[in-house]
Amino acid sequence: MVNEAEARARIAARDGEVRAFIRLAPSAPAGTGPLAGVPVAIKDIVNTEGLGTEYGSPIFAGHVPARDADSVARLKRAGAAILGKTATTEFAHVTPTITRNPRDLARTPGGSSSGSAAAVADGMARLAIGTQTGGSVIRPASFCGVFGFKSSIGRTDTTGVHELARSLDTVGWFARSAEDLRLAGGVLLRDAEGSPPIARPRLAFLTTPYDARAEASAAAALDKARRALATHAEIVPVTLRSEYGGLEALHRRIVSVEASRAFKRYYDESRDMLSPALRGFVELGRTNEAGYADAQAESAAARQGFDAEIAGFDAFVLPAALGEAPDLSTTGDAAYSLFLSYWARLARACPPQPVRRECRSACSWSRRVGTTKGSSISSFGRRRNSRSKRALREVVWAKTVGNSAGKPRGCVVSGVL
Repeated sequence: MVNEAEARARIAARDGEVRAFIRLAPSAPAGTGPLAGVPVAIKDIVNTEGLGTEYGSPIFAGHVPARDADSVARLKRAGAAILGKTATTEFAHVTPTITRNPRDLARTPGGSSSGSAAAVADGMARLAIGTQTGGSVIRPASFCGVFGFKSSIGRTDTTGVHELARSLDTVGWFARSAEDLRLAGGVLLRDAEGSPPIARPRLAFLTTPYDARAEASAAAALDKARRALATHAEIVPVTLRSEYGGLEALHRRIVSVEASRAFKRYYDESRDMLSPALRGFVELGRTNEAGYADAQAESAAARQGFDAEIAGFDAFVLPAALGEAPDLSTTGDAAYSLFLSYWARLARACPPQPVRRECRSACSWSRRVGTTKGSSISSFGRRRNSRSKRALREVVWAKTVGNSAGKPRGCVVSGVL
């Protein structure tokens, strides 16, 4: 596993091409704790005391926070070696960064946690912090072929993370193994209680309204995963109602309003320093403000409907991305990852837990699939407990290939480790 010296040497050798880092932190004495000496990169949307944090925007050029974000403080207390800040899209929105996919420099690493995913994929960091409001951990992990985890809403503290949409912003992280995801989760999650392994999980393989937009390689990979997982789990096909195709629009309505509130001062005082995409999104949010309460009501109704759809399953499985990483002009389509992020927002409260044997096994099942390039698979776990409203396990297993070479076999996890 890469240590700090190896990570810094790799950065010196490769970051001129990949452009994952915005700035580096000076080396510090080795710490003690569960992450002692583990080299970690931090997305530049997350505050770091004494180290520039510009949120991907010229409005904050030269900004140096006086205090660490909660997640950074936890990492430091656990002994992690902070390498520096990684590129983020502007305020974690959609405008592409300078970062390139280390698997194919002509392709996007995804966004908004572009630099964090690329840094881990290229061996410049063992762990990297990202954030997700829609698909900003799940999609980059898929495109870069690494393991990624998006915490469920409320499972991590977002203090010190610049707001995009308050009700959906979450902290996540990238790694090169499921074990490292678990290691980071023990530090970053608010609780880390365990739960018994599931001997033979019951998995819902979802057919969704987004499938028509997916590349053939994604469908082929999902089919291979289905055959491989069938030796370890009960596989049940489940077709979601067409109404779930409206989740993208619902998500956009909610996020645009919350973003327009978060960026009100920037828009009013410095709108020329915002990208056209973000200016337009703020304006859309102001238009959508009157319907915000209705959007939240639709959100509550969607939760009830989806809970009924997946009742009795331990997990549901669907792609993490529509296909392989596109070119550098975009960060990619977030259809599936938006759905996953939206579902995590709507999930009931659940007890946290570390990655157990069943999750590590699920990841290894996916790794044995031998999928077609450009594909990705995600699955959400749910613990069956008909007597408790805390029934959701919220563990997501995913094989992430998503890059043009299709070399790595990663794992995207969204929910509670």
